[in-house]
Amino acid sequence: MNDSARTFVLVGLVVVILLALHLLPTLRIKDTELRKVNILSDILPEHIRERDAIDHIPMLRAAEVEADSVDDGTEKEYSPLAHFYQQLSRINELERPLRIAYFGDSFIEGDILSCDLREQLQTRFGGCGVGWVDCGSQIATFRQTIRHSFDGLEEFEVVKRPFNKQVESIAQRYFMASENAWFRYRGVTARQHLNVWDTSTFFFRTSDGFTVATSINGDSAIVEYVSSADHLQILKHQHRKTRSIKYEVTDLTPQTFLYGVALEGKRGVVVDNLSMRGSSGVSLGYLPKHVLHEFAAVRPYDLIIVHFGLNVASEKSHAENYKVYTRQMGEAIEHLREAFPEASFLVVSMPDRDQRTAAGIRTMLGVESLVAYQQIMAAEHHVAFFNLFQAMGGRESMKALVDQGLANKDYTHLTFGGGRRLGTLLTDYLIEGFDHYISMQP
Repeated sequence: MNDSARTFVLVGLVVVILLALHLLPTLRIKDTELRKVNILSDILPEHIRERDAIDHIPMLRAAEVEADSVDDGTEKEYSPLAHFYQQLSRINELERPLRIAYFGDSFIEGDILSCDLREQLQTRFGGCGVGWVDCGSQIATFRQTIRHSFDGLEEFEVVKRPFNKQVESIAQRYFMASENAWFRYRGVTARQHLNVWDTSTFFFRTSDGFTVATSINGDSAIVEYVSSADHLQILKHQHRKTRSIKYEVTDLTPQTFLYGVALEGKRGVVVDNLSMRGSSGVSLGYLPKHVLHEFAAVRPYDLIIVHFGLNVASEKSHAENYKVYTRQMGEAIEHLREAFPEASFLVVSMPDRDQRTAAGIRTMLGVESLVAYQQIMAAEHHVAFFNLFQAMGGRESMKALVDQGLANKDYTHLTFGGGRRLGTLLTDYLIEGFDHYISMQP
């Protein structure tokens, strides 16, 4: 066979292989959907309009749009964030920090986005410290807002098995420790107000008791014995300008469950990042009532943010799937509200999420539909709603962030720079609402 014939055969084999790959089902690597092979993509027309027409976008009814206003014959305006705004207006009078719980999926993992919300609120209203940090973490080296190290801890989380829901924390995790396990936190300067804090609170549950040795700023350890109890317990240390704290635990039994440590100031604002990779958020509705009420008693929240959707949106989902999902999320919000009846609630929509298609990188089919159902759900449950998809620019806005180096090339997750941009959008939304609330006060 001469060279020309071999070249022809080789080209023919490549074409056959590419055509065969085109017939394969869509492949995924974790959360990233691989682009479908199509050797004719450069000459075939883009079916954008046909694709977009498939996505069902429900509309808010007029009654839902007007649900935030109340007319009782006087010039009054109701805001679902009224409690949060009221607490902000009297923040210097509070005898504790104003606390925000930020529940989310991998979009805020590593304190991305939430760290910028925290920084900007603390700059305006005071406060210090990173808030809640689990005893251990799979992403300790990735997170920039705390230097976290540990040893001898085994992690259990709600999205994996085995998992005992009856002993979980509000972060939907718990840790079991081996003898002489330890965990340490050190302040950082990656964001403002995180290098020092005033109060360190360790959360745990034990039915047998154990010993804790606590070292603050490298000083000699304070050794304390924790007695057994059938409820959540805390160990609090107040030390002005704490820069580091280390806990060593001994005399452990299998009935001891460690949760996390809250690092905060005595006043001002603090934001707890409570992210859970792979979660749809529905599991919040199954947090045991006793767990929620125990945490509410020792760590009350003034604003609870619920930000999910990455693990729900799919180009193969239909309207009924989203209706079922948002109904379950509405039930989860009511479940949380029962334990935190005074707290304001804010639903943050899922962001734009893009994927490779034969027509190029486009917003995943189903994203806009899910965002619309999330807005309807928020209106039905009388909670605030922030349309992050719209605020960040709508369709293909994640691609724009990737092109600027502000998001990863999975077209799903942000870099820390992208988190700052979107975190600023969320902060501006809250501050604008607060300034309006203040202007309406007599």
